[in-house]
Amino acid sequence: MLRATCSIALLLLLTACQASVPFPPAFPDERNDEPDRAAEYRALKQAGTEDPLRSLSLARESMRRLDRYSTASDALVDGSQPRGLDDAPVFGKWRFLGPGNIGGRTRVLILDPADPRTLYTAGVSGGIWKSRTSGLEWEPIGDDLANIAVNSLVMHPTDSKTLFAGTGEGYFREEVRGTALPLRGDGIFVTRDAGETWTRLPSTATADFHFVNDLVISERDPSRIYAATRTGVWRSSNGGTTWARTLNPNVTGGCLDLVARPGMLGDYVFASCGTFERSTVWRAKNAENDGAWEAVLSEPNMGRTSLAIAPSNPSVIYALAASNEPGLRNQGLLALYRSVSDGDAGSWTVRSTADSGPVPAQLLSNLLTGSFVECTGQPNEIVTMGWYCNTIAVDPVDENRVWAGGVDLFRSDDGGLTWGVASYWWATSGEIPSFVHADQHAIVFDPHYDGSIVKRMYVTNDGGIYRTDDALAETAKGPRAPCDPFISKVSFSSLNNSYGVTQFYHGAVSPDGRQFVGGAQDNGTVLSDFDDGPNRWRPVVGGDGGYVAFDPHEPKYIYAETQWGVMRRSNNGGARFQTITRGIAGQEFLFITPFTLDPNQTRRLWLGGRVLWTTTNRGDNWFAASTPLPALVSALAVQPGNSNLVLAGLADGQIARTDQATTAGETTQWSLVKPREGFLSSLAFDPKNPSVVYATYAGFGGDHVWASGDAGLTWTSRNGNLPDLPVHSIAVDPTREGRLYLGTDLGIFVTLDGGQTWNVENTGFANAVTESVVIAQGVNGPAIYAFTHGRGAWRAELVTHAPRRRTVRP
Repeated sequence: MLRATCSIALLLLLTACQASVPFPPAFPDERNDEPDRAAEYRALKQAGTEDPLRSLSLARESMRRLDRYSTASDALVDGSQPRGLDDAPVFGKWRFLGPGNIGGRTRVLILDPADPRTLYTAGVSGGIWKSRTSGLEWEPIGDDLANIAVNSLVMHPTDSKTLFAGTGEGYFREEVRGTALPLRGDGIFVTRDAGETWTRLPSTATADFHFVNDLVISERDPSRIYAATRTGVWRSSNGGTTWARTLNPNVTGGCLDLVARPGMLGDYVFASCGTFERSTVWRAKNAENDGAWEAVLSEPNMGRTSLAIAPSNPSVIYALAASNEPGLRNQGLLALYRSVSDGDAGSWTVRSTADSGPVPAQLLSNLLTGSFVECTGQPNEIVTMGWYCNTIAVDPVDENRVWAGGVDLFRSDDGGLTWGVASYWWATSGEIPSFVHADQHAIVFDPHYDGSIVKRMYVTNDGGIYRTDDALAETAKGPRAPCDPFISKVSFSSLNNSYGVTQFYHGAVSPDGRQFVGGAQDNGTVLSDFDDGPNRWRPVVGGDGGYVAFDPHEPKYIYAETQWGVMRRSNNGGARFQTITRGIAGQEFLFITPFTLDPNQTRRLWLGGRVLWTTTNRGDNWFAASTPLPALVSALAVQPGNSNLVLAGLADGQIARTDQATTAGETTQWSLVKPREGFLSSLAFDPKNPSVVYATYAGFGGDHVWASGDAGLTWTSRNGNLPDLPVHSIAVDPTREGRLYLGTDLGIFVTLDGGQTWNVENTGFANAVTESVVIAQGVNGPAIYAFTHGRGAWRAELVTHAPRRRTVRP
């Protein structure tokens, strides 16, 4: 059937639409997301302490003693008396801008079996969310949790108002270049009123529960709870009051997956433990007792392994294993194993391997890049992801119908011997029914699934939550299966409606306050119009997004980047972007690379790596403007009114400076000053007094806010009473002297006196990591904007009258 139109993505490098949409060649300037490098970047910023979680806990305690200020109400509450952060009077709150439709990394979803319209999910850095409308609308329900890095959820089998939430995402590599990476949690939390209130189980306030990867509750005795953590499998026999470790595998990653076989006299539990070294599937036939676990499956080169039991025949269990084999197949598919004998050792058979055909080979890899030979005749590019996205599920009424999720979704109807393609991440959201965002993390069936009338299935991934109402529809098979998304008849719909868990790194606002653009982890660069509301943001650049900017004088020019300093520009308000890297070659950059526009001459941009790069023609050509620097550039600022004065913050804490920027070249030496050690995260000039400039530091163990009154020559601390926590961004309020805003690992802080005293900003959203704070024009006047790493973008109008504050006593 001929199609009148094709998406931009499918048209790229193609001359015409054809009878069936052909497989698109790799975008020549596109990047895949890199979750391990993203975590490495975060760890680099947090350096300075051996225990970031303890340091953040101490910072949170310090926050309780600070005053709370509301920008929206221009009011302050006295914090001199010890109290909880939520005991302050209710002030005006910030407005959520979105994206509510983009989603973010989501690893868990559960449905209330008594009312499947009620769903619970969680963003790995965005907390717990609930829908009472089958996913049509979501609301956050756990913003008062001490840690919102929620990775696992489980519901009480007979009381659906009781749920347990495990924090900490423990799937990342243990170390990259010697730096610990994962997103650490802080124990297990419980609600007994369907999410209205949450409390942490005191027994889990230990290092053993920093990474709670999975949770299972006994069907026979719901007071028994099992937790798979970085340090093994733990069991509570009293509803979480106390815990005992029952399995200590002493393996990289600890235990990552738990499944329990139903209908047995005891708790028949399987655990999968290990990643990046040989993993093992363990079984405890009576897990409620202290009998030894037995290893039932462990093969050479077996990496992270996910497990699924067939509900219709619990003697059947599947294991989807990534490969630790060195070389191109590392972290691709090792094998799909199946046991039809209760998982007994020796009963597991290999159903598929990477040699079983072009589709099985891609179960844990990028289908797009791994199918070039079949679809275009060009060499394949193998991108393996089995350590990161690896999930499996069995159809509730058919033990031979198996779903596997890697980058895309696949289904086998013969017990894993052959596979069809169900989803295509590259197939452009909203235009092709088989589109599902990349990187699958969970596959969940409706509790009333019967394979006849109810065939509903949900999946979660790095783009949030999706649903199909017919999990039995025909998948794509044959030689063109990886190439044509219209072959798959499995139709998915997005459930990202007011689900605000996007992980921004940076954001910008158009000069009239009516457009917003942000760079996000695994969601590229996304753009929104104010009039469209929070649920109509649209992706405009792929990969991992980074810094962004509007030209303040000609906002049709929008700048963005993907990781490692790959610059993009739109000349038409975001309709299309082109790569602008001519002249830049062979240079080192941070994963999220800073760039900035010269506010005095916006055709000039600055980009920072091992050297400083500049352009005078909007990025058409770049040239080096410094000798190699002692560390990578991590922040940039140009003095208002003077294009010759440029500052560059470095990842080791130094600040490079020149007052000859417009004539600088590859031999120009920039002077250096070092206020402190650590990652220098942002620089900002005072727009009312350009001799004043501020610097912030993300690393622990030192003052985080510094100021210079002589345009960067000398520096003094403005830390005041600010707790020791990573600060990522600073915004100087041009409407109120002395009012500064900070984006930190625990939300937003504000000072009304230039940094002598800091207050907690009463934002109205969780204490999410806030990577970027921006003061810009809003539709109703000046406003403060926050781009968070886990809770999307927010705005509050600035009160600009005389600096008179109202103080409220608790």
